[in-house]
Formats: sequence, structure tokens, C-alpha cells
Amino acid sequence: MINDINNINDLVRLAYYCRDEFNDKIFLQYKVDDKFINITYREFVDLVEALSASLYNTVGIKKDDKIGIVSDNMYKWLITDMAILFLGAVDVPKGSDSPIQEVEYVLHHSEAKVCFVEDEKQADKVLSIIDKLPNLKTIVFLTGDVNKISSPNKDRVKYFYFDTLLSDGKKLKADFLPTLKEIQKDIDGSRLASIIYTSGTTGNPKGVMLLHKNFMQNVHSLPPLVKPVVGKERWMSVLPVWHVYERTLEYVIMGVGSSMAYSKPVSKHLLADFAYIKPTFMVSVPRIWESFYQAIIATINKGSPFSIAMFKTFIGIGKAYQLGVKLLINQDPRFKRRTLVKYILDKLAAFFIVVGLFLPDLIGDLLVFSKIRKKTGGKLVVPISGGGALPEYIDLFFAAIKVPLHEGYGLTETAPVVGVRNRSRRVFKTVGRPAPGVEVMIADDNWNRRQNQHRKGIIYIKGDLVMAGYYKEPEKTAAVLKDGWFNTGDLGRLTMEGDLQITGRAKDTIVLIGGENIEPAPIEAKLEESPYIAQSMIVGQDQKTLGALIVPSKEHLEEYAAEHKIEYTSYEELCKDSKILDKISKIVKEKISVWHGFKPYEKITNFRILSEPFKVGDEITLSLKMKRNYIAKKYAKLIEEMYVKNEE
Repeated sequence: MINDINNINDLVRLAYYCRDEFNDKIFLQYKVDDKFINITYREFVDLVEALSASLYNTVGIKKDDKIGIVSDNMYKWLITDMAILFLGAVDVPKGSDSPIQEVEYVLHHSEAKVCFVEDEKQADKVLSIIDKLPNLKTIVFLTGDVNKISSPNKDRVKYFYFDTLLSDGKKLKADFLPTLKEIQKDIDGSRLASIIYTSGTTGNPKGVMLLHKNFMQNVHSLPPLVKPVVGKERWMSVLPVWHVYERTLEYVIMGVGSSMAYSKPVSKHLLADFAYIKPTFMVSVPRIWESFYQAIIATINKGSPFSIAMFKTFIGIGKAYQLGVKLLINQDPRFKRRTLVKYILDKLAAFFIVVGLFLPDLIGDLLVFSKIRKKTGGKLVVPISGGGALPEYIDLFFAAIKVPLHEGYGLTETAPVVGVRNRSRRVFKTVGRPAPGVEVMIADDNWNRRQNQHRKGIIYIKGDLVMAGYYKEPEKTAAVLKDGWFNTGDLGRLTMEGDLQITGRAKDTIVLIGGENIEPAPIEAKLEESPYIAQSMIVGQDQKTLGALIVPSKEHLEEYAAEHKIEYTSYEELCKDSKILDKISKIVKEKISVWHGFKPYEKITNFRILSEPFKVGDEITLSLKMKRNYIAKKYAKLIEEMYVKNEE
């Protein structure tokens, strides 16, 4: 029995530690007929051992086997994952919304011999490509019914049901435990745990090889940052567990003895579950926080003119108050030293702002913000945002209503968390200091460290969290790993106090013909602050000026058309209407201006409206990153026309 989690370096021993340490505490909660069912830590490990017995004896899974999982988040996923790891095997996860071509590549490239599927729909997807998967002989249903399979290839593989394997495993477990213990003797931090294929913005996905110690580094480093009280936290799970972000957080939850309830990122489920669970912790992506924001604004806008005015007034006060507090307590991002005079003036200004706005902010909290917080169960103290850049206006809005977001940063290749804002130190426009055990270096593209770490450069990461490499791709591995340092491809800089700020992607940088280097992400984020702009992509490589492809919000555009009596026969026609073009043009000019901190050469001189949104699996990867090169090629004629017309 291991009684110190700091001595654990693999996920198998983590599970046994949690069973012994937390035993009958509730670990997982999942819904059946709208009622939550509880699984304790002891019950969880019992279920994992039972499933391991069946997977070994009945399905035939052995050490180092690659096992596919095509499913979204559910309690069965985590049991399956741990059962595979208990046997020294390797899981290869993908989400149920993965395009069939990607599923084919992942299962073929990894040589998966067994694939767990969420239901018959995913089974049909796998069976449709079975001719190209010579190693795959078995499909296991997490839910669903084999009799509902419609594929003509139905008889090409063996089938098992999760529930049946679990039931049978309970009978096999007692005799199997000595064998399981023998298998686990060889499992340590250096063993491969998972191959997670990243949806690349170009080319085929890359298989990121994550070792047990990569995940465990996060399990060790994250709790001190968010300071949980062991066993008393309630987490709500809404993200896809095939993604390393959610998956690692579930291991972290396990390590601190907290409970976790499964929900869905859909309003009717999410809001009801918030009310019931009253989570204290929740991890999510910027897109979901933006959805919360839009829902709040939409609700407010349906109120009376007085309530709208009151809300806007108190939000303005709340934002100013938060910025004043940050400046007063040295939690503003600074990249060069201030003179003594500047320091004193800043402190005085911040002091008067905080003192002057304290009472109005308190009134706003009592009358407005507290009611909004109740929508999240009223207990949310550590909402974490990761998996993408958090727009500044979203960050400041939630801080104003006293739901301070803890923005984090990481990659699949770092299992994933590099850093996250500390509960006692939340610096706007940063992702906090590097987590314990993580080294961050700002350097050029040849691994040469910048003397001034406060200047922008490429972010390099070192530590036990860094992957072993890309599966079967030594050349691609060598291109990003050198002397233990991983080249993230992201641009950033460190503040004077050591907080990390992400400024963009090295490959995304646009160079104008005049030599100006421009990061498109901040410009796109500013445009998308407007409720009328849902998506945008800045273009302009080797041009004189910047241009933009803009996807409007269909809902808001149609509302605007109705208010201004714009007649149209199709949405595509509406997107070309002169009044709509004028409206978008005014938004672009107002948002991307020197008044908002943009340089004159960052001005957008022309744009084109797209009536069809960028779709996940096509223009956007499953991890919600834009395939910029693909989009540029797809709309090449439109972009060319934009610049030809602009020069005329």
C-alpha cells in the first residue's frame, strides 16, 4: 500500500492509492432516467479490475496491445480506459464526431486490434472501413445493440458488450487477481499509456505518445495551483474525454479524492445539472464560456430599457473595479520595469478607483451579479478555461460578475497543462506561472534562448509532462524535441513576475509586403466580440494590407434584417445586401482601430462575408483550431478578388 501520492508515477498505482485513501467517498456520478447514480472510489477500482479480467481472459487483450475507443464522455469511458491501462495495454481514443477518414487513419496507423464504440452508429462507422483495418478483429459496445448495426460487414468481427464483460469479470476477478498483479509489476512511469492523435491543421493526424509519468506530472502539479480541499470539491464534466484536457483533469480529480458528475454541454442539461450538483470546480473551453456570456446578454436584452441600462452600468463598474484591484495588488501583466514615479502614480490611480467603485460594485453584485451566479449553482469557485485562447472581453466580464476564470495553457504533447492561473494570483492576459516541475523557455525557432524572456518568441517546454514522441514518426519527433525541450510552435513571453502570456502561433504569423509581422488571433478575437460576427479569419500574406473572411451570426443578422426591414429571399442573398455590408464594415472599422490598441498597419481594408460557417472536421479541427492553409485554398478566388478590387 502506497500512502504518499508524491511517490506514485503511474496511473495504475494512482487508482489503488485512491481506493485505499478515499474508499467509500463518491468518485463518479452519472445519470440514469434523470437520476444520478453514485460510484465510490472502492467500487470504481472493483469495476476496473472486473473489466480487466474479462478483457484479458475473454477478449484477449495483452500487454502493449493498441485498443481503440470511439466514444464521447461517460462513466464507462473512464472504467474502460483504466482497465486497459491495468493490463499494460495502450488506448487510442477518438470522439464520436470524428470524420470517418480520421477514424480509419487512427485505427490503421496504431494497428488497433480491439475497438470500443459508443453505440451502433459508431460501430457502423468502423465497419464501413473494416477492409482497411487488418488488425481489428473485435468491437466492444459501451452502449447500443449489435442487432441495430446496418453495415453489410457486420459478420467480419467479434462483438462484446461492456455490461456483459463487466458482469462476467466480477466472477473471473478472484482467480485473475494474481495474474493481474504479475502483469502490473512491469508497469511504471516510463510505460506508454495512450496514443492521442491530434487533428492536424495540415496533413494526417500525429499520434502523440503519452507515458504514465506524463499524465502523473499533471496529477502532481495541478492541485497546488487550484488549492482544492481534498474530498470536498464537486466537479462537473462536460468536455470530450478523448481530448487530453478533460482526461487528465479526471485523473487529477481522482488524485485529490473529489467527486465528479457527468453532464453535457447543452443548455437544457447543463443548467439543470448545475442546479442539482452545485459544482465548485468546472473545466471548460472558451467556446462554452462564450455561450454562457451570449446567453446572459440575450436574456438581459429581453428586459426593459431600465434593466438593460442598469446591467450595462454595473458591468462597466465591475470591469473597472477589477482592473483597479489587479493594478493595486500587482496582478497586472508587465513586461518592463516601471520608474518609481510611474509606480507611485499607478498605485494612487488604482487606489482611488478601488475606493471609489467599491460600494457601487457591491451594489451591482447584490442586485445583478449574484442572480447570474445562481445559474451555475451558486458554488462555483474555480472555473477553469483551457483548450484555446480565452477572449479578453469574456475574461473581464466573468471577473466583473465574480466568477473569475482560471485560464490555463497546454498541449496534447504536454499531457496537457503547462500552467494555469493560481487561485491567489489571477493575472489578466496571462495563463499564470508555469506549473511546478515545468520549465518554460522563450527562444527563437532554433532553440536559442532569448536573453530577454519578456520579449516575444517561441515557447519551449521541458519536464516530465513532455511526450515521448510521435508514434512511428521519428522525423516529426526530432523536429520538435531537442535536449528535452519541446517546441510548442506557440508564440509568447514571460511577464516580469514570471506569468506566461500567449500571443499567437508561429506558423500563423502574417507578413505584409512591407515586412510588418502580424499575429491574426488578437484581431480575430476582437472582431468576434461583436454579436454579429461568429467566426473570422484574417488574411494578407505578402499583401499591402490585411483582409478578412467573416462568418456572421445568422441569428443576429436575421434579427437586424427584421428590425431594419431588409427584404431577402435567401440567407445567402441577405449576406450580400448593401445594408448588411455597411453594418459589418462599421463593426470592423470600430473594432480594429488604434483606440483598441491596434497599430495602423493592422487595419483591415477589405473583407468578404461567408454565408456558410467554418465546420468542425472541414475548416476546423476537432480541437477547434482553424485550418488556415486549407481555408485560404478553399476561398482563394474570393481572397484574390478582395485584393484585386482593393487595388483598383
